[in-house]
Order: sequence, then C-alpha cells, then structure tokens
Amino acid sequence: MRIAIVGAGPAGATAALALSRQGTHEIVLLDRDSFPRVKTCGSALSPRCISLCHTLGIETTMAPLAYPVSGLRFTGPSGRQATLTGKAGGAWIIPRARFDAEIAFAAERFGVRFEQGFKATTLVRDPRGRVAGVSDGQRTLEADLTLVADGAHSRFSSDLRKKRQIATLMGWWEGVEGVLPGHMEMWFDRRVAPWYGWLFPETTERVNIGIYYRPEDPVPPKDIFGEIVDRHLGRRLRKATQVQKYRGAPIVYTEEIGEVAAPGALWIGEAARLTNAATGEGIFYAMKSGVIAAELIARHGITDGDRLLTAYRTAIQRAFTARFLLALGFMRFANTPAFSLLTSLVAVPPVQKTLTWALEHV
Repeated sequence: MRIAIVGAGPAGATAALALSRQGTHEIVLLDRDSFPRVKTCGSALSPRCISLCHTLGIETTMAPLAYPVSGLRFTGPSGRQATLTGKAGGAWIIPRARFDAEIAFAAERFGVRFEQGFKATTLVRDPRGRVAGVSDGQRTLEADLTLVADGAHSRFSSDLRKKRQIATLMGWWEGVEGVLPGHMEMWFDRRVAPWYGWLFPETTERVNIGIYYRPEDPVPPKDIFGEIVDRHLGRRLRKATQVQKYRGAPIVYTEEIGEVAAPGALWIGEAARLTNAATGEGIFYAMKSGVIAAELIARHGITDGDRLLTAYRTAIQRAFTARFLLALGFMRFANTPAFSLLTSLVAVPPVQKTLTWALEHV
C-alpha cells in the first residue's frame, strides 16, 4: 500500500515508524520544515508517552536525550505552594526539536521516505471524491491512503466545527535560580485561569518558561507573560539569561471527537483536535492516534476501506472520549473557588495525594 503522511510531528512520525515496522507499505513522510526544527511546546513527556516510546522501540534512543522528572512544584490560585514527588524519572523533558526529529529519522532508517521542505497545499481527489494523494502545487504524490497530521493550523481538516483554542507563549532561559533538580513547576494563576504558567527544565541549566491564556484576551501576550513570571519567579530571574526568543502558537482542542476519517484519508494528532483541554498536552494523543491508525491499517488494509474508516473513528472515540471529558471537568473545576480552596490546603497530605493523582491522570 502507498501511504502519504502529511506532517512529521509526533503524530505523523509515530505513524510512519509504526507502519514501517510492518514492512508491507511504501511510505512517504512529508513536512514543510527542515529537521530538526524548533517547536513551541513545553516538551514534557508523560509516563504514557514513555510507554509508547517503549512500544515503538525507541525508548533506549530517547532516554539519553531526556531530562528526567520526578516531581512538581505546584502553586495554586491562592498562592500556596507544595512540592509533589512521584516516581524517579516518571516523566521526561526532551526539546521538541530533538524529539520529533529522532522519531522521523528512526522511521527513515526503517525505510520511510522522509521528504523535508514539502509544503502540501492540496489533497488530491479522484473522480469519486476520494482522497488519492497530496500535492504541493508542483508535484503530486499519489497514495492509496493519506494520513493528515498537519497540526493545529490544519488546512485539510474535515471537522467543520468552530475551533476551540488555547493560546501559548514561551521562551528559554539559562541561570534561573532555585530550580529544584528533577522537578517542573506549574502555577495555576487566576490571571490565566483555568490554565497555568510553567517552568520546565530541559537541562541542569536551561529551562523553558511559558503560559497558556485565552486567545481573546485583549492584553498583549508579552504583558500577560511578564505579569505571571514576575509573580512566580521574581528575583529568581535576576541572573538569568534569555537564550531563545519568545515563541507562541495555538492549541486546538475539542469537547467530543469530530470527523477524523474520510474515504482515502485519516486525521491524526492535533489535526484531529486530539489535545488535552486542561493541560494543553498533545504529544501523547498525537503518538497514540498514530499508533492506532497503524494498527488498524495492518488489520484492514485499503481493500476494506469502509471498515477501516469506521474502525478508526470508533477506536479514536474509545481511546480519548473519557480522557477529554475528564480534562474538561478538571478545567471547569480549576476555574472555581472550590479549586482555590482545595489548593490552599496543599500542605495537607491527603490533598497532595489528590492533586498528584489528578495531574497524573488528567
């Protein structure tokens, strides 16, 4: 089967790697950028992501690139703080430039044709309206099946609903004082409720600092960023050096799974709006949807196209619907006085355990 994959982020690259291991397909992985490339993302990999790396056979490759995380400095809306500690190395932080590239190049080593600098502009359709490949306006690549993984700005989305978005802004610093080894920081500040600001260490010296905020907020993003960072870092930044400029990007999420399949095509990752509305996490959902697509392609192939589309829709709904509902519930709770009250008691062990469980499972 000829398979074209549009987008080499975690969704597309994971699908390419998983499909390449089946050894029965002619696969081309396409991306408009040259790799490695910088991506606006906190770059935190949850335990579920690490498990998928193991499934894909790349855990031993990724582990040396990772900054292991075993805990979290949590600040609630009331300003109360707590340090929540879990399993050593239970999460990783790997800059997306390295993480995405490693998966894509691993797929290439398994025989995938990885074309960088290919800016797909059109999904090519046959006379019946079935997706039959992709074009950049100069070349057309025919395919029996196309996986669409072109992210939040997806030009090929088949979901006609209005997009629900979270805005992000982040930058990178070295020399921030008081960073606890092996710990991330999250600040659930009322200014950006129900979301948060963060500090995620990428190395012992370098951290990324960012915020989620409402796209419709009329205040300039850098002003919101400055307000949050001043409140939660303050003098800890006095000797720090910003080593990479600010970057921003939208995150697209959904309350329920929309249209993720059409004749000749499957949508994966953020192109299918598969992100966590509460935490902004998209990497796990991207990778998992890529794995699901690969498994169902192996099971049904293109000769059973209708069954493949139905099976994929059903599998995505089963895999993510409960998680999305839980995330939306947490997001709504995080915007209430009850959440502020709960987090004001973070020094109480049962509350710490509750918050640790919620953050691990949301």
